[in-house]
Amino acid sequence: MKNIQVKLNQDFKQFKKGFEINLNGELIIISGVNGSGKSQLIDILSKTQFIEEGTSNLDLGKLYINAEIKIDNKELDRTEISRRSFKNNININNIAIPNPKNFQWHKEEAWKAFSDFQKWKDGTNEFSKSKSIVRKCLNKNGFKSDPNWNPNMKNNTEIGILEDEFKKILPDDFIWQKDDLFSNRIDELFYEFAVKRNNEQVKMSMTSNIFDNSKYIKNAPWTILNEVFEMLKFNYRFKKDYEFEMPNFKEKIMLYPLFSDGNLDFKSPRELSDLSDGEKSIISLIFALLNETRRPIERLLLLDEFDNTLNPSLIEALFKIIEDYFIKKGVVVIMTTHSPVTISMSPEYTTYYEMFRQDNSSPKVIPVDKYQYSELMVANKNYYEKIQNQTQRIEELEDIIESKNNDKILFVEDKYTQIYKLAWLKLNDFYSNKENVESDFESYSPFKIFSKSNKDSLKGYLANPSLDELEGKKVVGLFDFDDAYNCFKKLLDNKNEQSKWTKKQGTENTGLYSSREKYSNVYALMLPVPEHRKNIANEENSVNRLEIELLFTDEEIKKMYGGNEYTTEKIIDSISIPKISNKKDFWRKASNLPKEKFNGFKPLFKIINDLLEIDESKK
Repeated sequence: MKNIQVKLNQDFKQFKKGFEINLNGELIIISGVNGSGKSQLIDILSKTQFIEEGTSNLDLGKLYINAEIKIDNKELDRTEISRRSFKNNININNIAIPNPKNFQWHKEEAWKAFSDFQKWKDGTNEFSKSKSIVRKCLNKNGFKSDPNWNPNMKNNTEIGILEDEFKKILPDDFIWQKDDLFSNRIDELFYEFAVKRNNEQVKMSMTSNIFDNSKYIKNAPWTILNEVFEMLKFNYRFKKDYEFEMPNFKEKIMLYPLFSDGNLDFKSPRELSDLSDGEKSIISLIFALLNETRRPIERLLLLDEFDNTLNPSLIEALFKIIEDYFIKKGVVVIMTTHSPVTISMSPEYTTYYEMFRQDNSSPKVIPVDKYQYSELMVANKNYYEKIQNQTQRIEELEDIIESKNNDKILFVEDKYTQIYKLAWLKLNDFYSNKENVESDFESYSPFKIFSKSNKDSLKGYLANPSLDELEGKKVVGLFDFDDAYNCFKKLLDNKNEQSKWTKKQGTENTGLYSSREKYSNVYALMLPVPEHRKNIANEENSVNRLEIELLFTDEEIKKMYGGNEYTTEKIIDSISIPKISNKKDFWRKASNLPKEKFNGFKPLFKIINDLLEIDESKK
């Protein structure tokens, strides 16, 4: 068990100068009510205040905290400490086409910083780990480790190293990167590996040796990530390998859903932004592992309420990652949490502390014996075991909750479902006021409406090989008649026996649709085209631009959206369509329209009633 010693040498928010605490353990969980000072303690432990992304004009004097942090009496500097908050995770960048930076670029960036004394001293504090590697290389080659020089001064020969020599002493795989092990992009990691492999292939081609790619990709970043995804039972993977020709990959790197037979669904690629916030949290930690292969590992990892967006299965995944890739490598991990689930699912070797705020002195940090959480652990374990068996849990809940709405469902690709609910209420004379749209629809409608957020998510859901949980239900997935038509066609083109669809039925006017062969109760439907939009949405016309708001006429949209909010978009020479800047509140504006203005929705609800087998006379 390791001992972490903390001493604060300045006043910092709730904490007073001279505050000291000893924490013991390899995985330490600190809990407490809001305002108890947990995040401030993480600031002290990291010796740096947490700064929101996008903050500019930082006062470096206020950014850093004067504190002594030791592990087993050995003091840590900032380069040996990393931190992560749940706030960092939701902004993970999608994987872009990598910028072809070779390793020479990294050396040039290091030289730019090194050759400017002021920049090296003050302006590159985010690169302290990379700077420490530079210093070690300078020392090893007989140069001064703390360069206090200006290369523009001809008479200054204290260092006497020129750019070419500087670059030469740096390792071939030297990386100039920010200290935060979470901040570097995954596409750069993929790219750097591909460049190394390409160089190795070129070298081998000049000899009689044969390049064995199968052995080489065992250490590829996508291979490592796929192994972790498999361990965590995540339902997506990267491809097994990627073709590369200098200076780029031949394809964009994407994630793909996993069929039940272990094959990838290449027709449904996913961006990182498509993942849930909880999955992004785990992904960010995994990416950090790959960054660690490029520089010395940290000795202290701080996770500030990192579990805020995690469900029980992801919390279980979090602890697996922490144990296998940090604790076993000698890294001490300190977590703060509000979650009793996190405490109850923590490993046996975890140590616990609770924090309490005090008005006139520093907060108290008190150790807690594990047995004091025993009842909590039993209750949460029983709950988690229940929800792990999803089929059984669904059946259990459906037996308890009797509702006419549970067996007929409409999934839409839009982020907001209110416009559909409002239109249904208006056409069926159930509308009272906009504040009651959700509750009125829940009370009167014979079906439910849920959002899938985007067309790709909806397509992926409908293409899922296993939909056993929908046994006995009627389900319609609705696509707008715009570029989402390609998603609809791809579903119908699916050759997988488990995910085959029937031939297209219906018409543009009544709604084009198809059903799953195995699950004939599951339908994919295209938004029916009203008469006043025939010129922008048809199968032959490549300009399919019909979205749900365009079921209203141009005149009505213009009345709802005056001034700067309403514009027109020219899609072909003779056709322009309304363009709305704020779709989130569109339904609120439409709530003031009379019933007859919703006639464009009638074909939509007619086909939905038919597919869901809704008896109009019983509404």
